[in-house]
Amino acid sequence: FPTRRSSDLAEKFEREGVGSTITVTSCWCYGAETMDMNPHYPKAVWGFNGTERPGAVYLAAVLAAHAQKGLPAFGIYGRDVQDLDDNTIPEDVAEKLLRFARAAQAVATMRGKSYLSVGSVSMGIAGSIVDANFFQEYLGMRNEYVDASEIERRVQLGIYDHEEFARAMVWVEKYCKSNEGVDFNPEHLVYSREEKDARWEYVVKMTLIFRDMMIGNPKLAEMGFKEEAMGHNAIAAGFQGQRQWTD
Repeated sequence: FPTRRSSDLAEKFEREGVGSTITVTSCWCYGAETMDMNPHYPKAVWGFNGTERPGAVYLAAVLAAHAQKGLPAFGIYGRDVQDLDDNTIPEDVAEKLLRFARAAQAVATMRGKSYLSVGSVSMGIAGSIVDANFFQEYLGMRNEYVDASEIERRVQLGIYDHEEFARAMVWVEKYCKSNEGVDFNPEHLVYSREEKDARWEYVVKMTLIFRDMMIGNPKLAEMGFKEEAMGHNAIAAGFQGQRQWTD
């Protein structure tokens, strides 16, 4: 009863958060009844090239089934024939498995996640325009947008983890302020030590807030800011503006 068993496995995969599949077989299986048909999973099939083991037959058949059903699959077949009792993975097969796994992991990690755009197009610079179609169609991601004034609002209202801020400032005092470098501004434009300290505090608050906006922070819910605590499910984000390339 391969179809029933494969559907049971598919349900388990969903429960466990599986994001891709690699099928390994050394002999004939019921191709169209056992193949992974989840359209969101990247798929690979290794047809074992072994003596008296028709893995190549299954590989060809099941790849044809994938193509017929419009499901892309990556076929893996070893260059050399292995002995019947050889359970090692040949180097060429290992390289193909790892190449697929790296790409599949990237796909699974990005799928359903967001890119958070803080701010909008600056000075008409087209590079600041977030291409939503690219994120959706090529990466499987969605786009979220927040005005940059949200950072200032949270700074003014203290919507960040104040204990974490204190710890971060200790780190900044130790590793950042001692490496500020030479200030080449004219004397009348040089910030005082108090002004520079205030800038450092703002930068740290901004960094914490940006992180909270990306992935959320349960600490904010404890402070009474339940909506801000949720975040935008983002694994990437950026300021959209003139200096986005370095900021």
